[in-house]
Amino acid sequence: MKNTIRVAIILIAVLLQLSSSVSSFEGYTPLTREEFDRWPYLPEYTVLNFFPYKGNNCTWYAHGRMMQLGYCKYTLDSMRYNANTWADNASRGATITDTPVAGSIAFWDSGVYYGSSLGHVGVVEAVREDGAILVSDSSSSSSAYNIKQINPGSSIWPTAFISVPLSREKSGLFSHGEHVRTTVNNLNFRLEGANQHPVLLSRDTIAEIREHVSNGIYASQPGSMSSYHYWWYAAVELEEGIKYGWLAETFLETTGLIDSSSPPFSDVSTEKEPPVEPDQDYLPEQEQLPDLKYGDVIGNGLVDVRDVTLVMQHVLKVKELDLGQLVSADVNRDGVIDVLDVTLIMRYILGFITSLEQ
Repeated sequence: MKNTIRVAIILIAVLLQLSSSVSSFEGYTPLTREEFDRWPYLPEYTVLNFFPYKGNNCTWYAHGRMMQLGYCKYTLDSMRYNANTWADNASRGATITDTPVAGSIAFWDSGVYYGSSLGHVGVVEAVREDGAILVSDSSSSSSAYNIKQINPGSSIWPTAFISVPLSREKSGLFSHGEHVRTTVNNLNFRLEGANQHPVLLSRDTIAEIREHVSNGIYASQPGSMSSYHYWWYAAVELEEGIKYGWLAETFLETTGLIDSSSPPFSDVSTEKEPPVEPDQDYLPEQEQLPDLKYGDVIGNGLVDVRDVTLVMQHVLKVKELDLGQLVSADVNRDGVIDVLDVTLIMRYILGFITSLEQ
């Protein structure tokens, strides 16, 4: 009875507080929902990203996000396999440090990040003057994109940080609307869309260069550790219609024509190909945490006062939460289950905020 009264008193105090748990980071602009929704069609997350389980996977996300920010894929390719191997394998210009900087990889060794045996990686988006860091990541226990503030001294403070050199400058060889010709047979045309299989193009196939955020990115042939090319987004007319994807600059030459209205590229389709399931034979061992929803600590698909009570019991050391419940209860992603998490859950229940998925 005393514990129940104690919980009720603290809940009342929480409701009066209703404060935000994450401070602002000056100069940081979070990804928009529109940008996030484009990820399955960006080369950093499809044709140039060799990690399986596209989405809800920390290695897939960190590799792609670092390329998206302009860091060298040749260096990033030294870090393969499970997250707990990244610090040991980092080479080709990568350095390991204890000091976080924006654009570095946050690395957690086995057992550090909520007890994950395979470790964890994310990307440091910003660093505040007081030492707090803002990390973006992906996780099998939540969503394909998360962002969290981590304060120095937190139980989930990264084990180390991996610095990666910047990529080469983007190519200016071709321009939007320019028609190019393939110079070899069986050239891989890497179709846009998650886990799409490439199409082999014959010599002298005509393609039209299209404007794209990733045009000219310096990146490897998928699966190669030594042969690297610039890639261009292009439209190609195939038997089944006009398709979009990426071609290696090394095997293209200009036709001298720039006319985006000429056939066969006048009827530009924006329809996306449906995703293809990844090759199951290729998938390495991945840690699969429970399918959790932030705030749903009980795990019944709802977020209500019962979840608040369970979290408060943990805060008061009346009842311990298991690993899955700890991840779900840490709604502000700071590595500590405390009254701030209870505050956010209560705000959600009362309708002051519409989502706990940051």
